[in-house]
Amino acid sequence: MRDRLLNAAEQVVGRDGVANLTLEAVANEAGVSKGGLLYHFPTKSALITAIVERMAVQCEGDQERAVAADPCPTGAFTRAYLAARAEPREPHKRPVHTALLAAAGTDPQYLDPFRKRFLEWQARLASDGIAPEVATIVRLALDGLALGRLLDLPGPEGELRRKVIEKLISMTRGE
Repeated sequence: MRDRLLNAAEQVVGRDGVANLTLEAVANEAGVSKGGLLYHFPTKSALITAIVERMAVQCEGDQERAVAADPCPTGAFTRAYLAARAEPREPHKRPVHTALLAAAGTDPQYLDPFRKRFLEWQARLASDGIAPEVATIVRLALDGLALGRLLDLPGPEGELRRKVIEKLISMTRGE
């Protein structure tokens, strides 16, 4: 039920924007009573925080799968971080990400689930078996590419983007 409600909330945010995210709209989208929604999410803030938390957990899962699949343990987490952000995996969720970024502008606490994980991820990057400054450069480059796409800022596309990603990967291997 919880995932169903979060999916419905993402549908509302993606379609109508975060300003139009109401508990009633989410309940209607999910086909449940408002009381049923309130049982899981007593406030709009709790609902938004849960969406962000779920995104962070999904991102973490993507990274862990990439680490497990990497035959070279040195720099594996840094490459996993890169793989999780190099290309948007779910283009249909872009409006949701953009809306949540806008929501964070009104209440910065909405990003707390990511802030907590970023601290953990940075610690893992710093102890990934490659130079910590290299791992951090890779992280910052990927964060910039991802944020640039989210905000529709001009950035490298096509062949140049591919070469940038390849260069970042080669940096994680000491090349």
